Amino acid sequence: MSGDVQPRKRKDKRRKRDDDESSHGVHITKMGNEDLHLHVHHEHGTGGHWCAKIIFFALMAVLLGLVGLIIMENRGLEDLDTPLSESRFSKVFDGWVDEHRDDHDAHGAHEPSGEALDDHDDHDEHDEHDDHDEEEEEPLSEELEDEIEEDEEEPAEEEEPEADEEDEEDEDEDNNAGENITGEDAEEDEEEDIEEEGTVEATVEATTEATTEATAEYEAEDEEEEKAEADEDAVESTEAPPSEAEEQEEEDEDEEDQEEQEVEESVEPPRSQSAAQSSPAPDDNDDDDEDEEPNNDDADDDDFESLDQQFENDPEEVEPKQAVDSQEDQDQDKDDDEEPKEEGSSWLASQINPNEAAPVAAEKEDPFEQELRKANEEMIRENYAQALRSFNTLTTNFAHEPLAHLGRARVLELLSKEERSNKRLWEAIDAYKRYLAFGELVISDHDFTSAGESCIENLRFLGYHRQATTIHELLINRLPKDPRLRNQLSLTHLMVNNLQQVEKVAEETLKDWPTNAVAQLHYGLALRQLRGDYEKALPYLKYAVESQEEGTQEAFFYLSLGETLQRLSRQSEALDVYRKGVAKGFFASLYQRSLYNEPRLKAQPFWQPTETGYERQLEKLQLNWRAIRDEGLALLGRSGFFEDEAEQLRDKGVWQQFELYAQGHRVKDNCRRTPITCSLLQEFPESGGCRRGQVKFSVMQAKTHVWPHCGPTNCRLRAHLTLVAPEPEKTSLRVAEQERTWREGELFIFDDSFEHEVWHNGSHARLVLILDMWHPELTPSQRRSLTPI
Repeated sequence: MSGDVQPRKRKDKRRKRDDDESSHGVHITKMGNEDLHLHVHHEHGTGGHWCAKIIFFALMAVLLGLVGLIIMENRGLEDLDTPLSESRFSKVFDGWVDEHRDDHDAHGAHEPSGEALDDHDDHDEHDEHDDHDEEEEEPLSEELEDEIEEDEEEPAEEEEPEADEEDEEDEDEDNNAGENITGEDAEEDEEEDIEEEGTVEATVEATTEATTEATAEYEAEDEEEEKAEADEDAVESTEAPPSEAEEQEEEDEDEEDQEEQEVEESVEPPRSQSAAQSSPAPDDNDDDDEDEEPNNDDADDDDFESLDQQFENDPEEVEPKQAVDSQEDQDQDKDDDEEPKEEGSSWLASQINPNEAAPVAAEKEDPFEQELRKANEEMIRENYAQALRSFNTLTTNFAHEPLAHLGRARVLELLSKEERSNKRLWEAIDAYKRYLAFGELVISDHDFTSAGESCIENLRFLGYHRQATTIHELLINRLPKDPRLRNQLSLTHLMVNNLQQVEKVAEETLKDWPTNAVAQLHYGLALRQLRGDYEKALPYLKYAVESQEEGTQEAFFYLSLGETLQRLSRQSEALDVYRKGVAKGFFASLYQRSLYNEPRLKAQPFWQPTETGYERQLEKLQLNWRAIRDEGLALLGRSGFFEDEAEQLRDKGVWQQFELYAQGHRVKDNCRRTPITCSLLQEFPESGGCRRGQVKFSVMQAKTHVWPHCGPTNCRLRAHLTLVAPEPEKTSLRVAEQERTWREGELFIFDDSFEHEVWHNGSHARLVLILDMWHPELTPSQRRSLTPI
């Protein structure tokens, strides 16, 4: 620009401004020949110098805009690996930005669905807001240019009045900066904070009001002056770089519009892809992934379905869904330039086969049936601990399913046997009861009765026969036409010697099924033991045992039939029955017919003290036989202490006893009455602690006969310490085929598991101390584990 044009232009503008100020009340002060100091008063609410604020915020917007453009250019996770030197703004930030980057692989799998989408959303909001600001501020750009020129011109004139050419160059640069700022302000303000944008807008609006008044006269000028100024601006624009920046801005605007459209169209697919990367694909039919669902909070219901809904659909409906997901994944991969994916999701995607998923979906396997099958397999493999955990889970998650409780009961029963634990057995009984409580909801009669019978057997074992009768009645009510269930009830009553109920139940059963062998057996036992009617009982017992039917072939029934024949003086027939029992393995021998036995224990009718290993204890008792006798006679002289024998072993006469120890426990009240005897027994724990025996005073009156009988177990030996025996030649004890008699102060030992019989044909009572002791061949662990008798 020539030197003549610029001073003339400045003078013309100064003249116009003087006219405006005079018309608006502007105070003018003469500073010299050509310089003026202007005091312009403007009413606006911005405070301070508004031009400085505009310049400050404009420069800040430029800086933030450049940063925003760099971010937008390099957005996307794939640009993290792009060198900064490749950016078209690299020269601007040369030396400002450290290009050092951490290795992305060290961070593991990257998920773009979270923060990246938030950045896109925030950027979209800035774009919309900045576009709106650009539309509002665009008409003011020319007015602001002139105003900025005037304000920047004044300080230069005051400081250096004689340097006109330097002022003119500074003015040109300021004008160009003003034009760049006002023209590019809205476009480069993308990443500026919302509060700062509001401040700039308020400043611009306030400035616009003042500037409009100050520049109103410019519109009235003649066309020549306007044309001169337009030419001058055109010349200035050729010297400044805004033309190149405007081209870049137009490219950025087009790119931003395209990116904005892409972001709006691809907001949902990235989230679906993120869900697919962070969790298994919804079409995977693996059992472990049944409960997992894709994260589709913001997605279309048509595009994202739960696993349960997919399994209900036909295979043809599943494949289009997979195609849609695949297309969305491809679009997202294209937008993100193949961003890194998780290795797990890649492996999982390689395992998914839609053609294999269809048959599983068609089968619709019940989750309960599937878990039940697995638990049963563990039980079959005898992995009882794992099976129990599985059944515990089933009973918790499927408490309404009877089979879950049945399986749990069975595995607990097996565990109780393996661990020899009564606690486990009680848990099994409780589980059986829970299963039986379903009643009619249990479809299978076989399963119901089987569970009930198992529960009954366990209750019998623990000695809770009364609870077992409740289960019996439950089974009978369900299947009233099954005589076997009634016979099981009568057997439970028989085990606790409840003979009245045995007779009642068996008699009712025989009314409907008169030829039922088990009912006849139970009825014959009731007649024999309750009524003592051996003649009437014999045909029922004999018919049942000889029928060989199930439920009649037990050692106790053979023993009962043989004893009935013996009491009817039919000894030879009785021995034939016992021989059959031996052949069936019910008895150890023809005479040793105990029912609760331990194998391979030495068996002989009579024993010597030296054979037992308890010689010292027995000798001490024998030495104190008189003191023991005196305590026994003292009790015998008083009524109410000795009780009748309750096993109905007597043929005739009187046979009574006074217990000191029973099943290994001391009878405290009775021991207080016999302190000497009990103190001696405390030194003999193999006798006092024998849980399958007794220690008692036994008195037998004259003219007494005891039937042939056997003790219940071979785990003990029995000793008799004779206290009173006035007529030894008139009393005798037969054990198997050997006989002995009692003599005062003497002691003998025999095995009462052998058949033995007693006669007392004297005229005076016979008094002995009976001591049961552990069989010497039993180990300590066996003694602890054997159940009491």
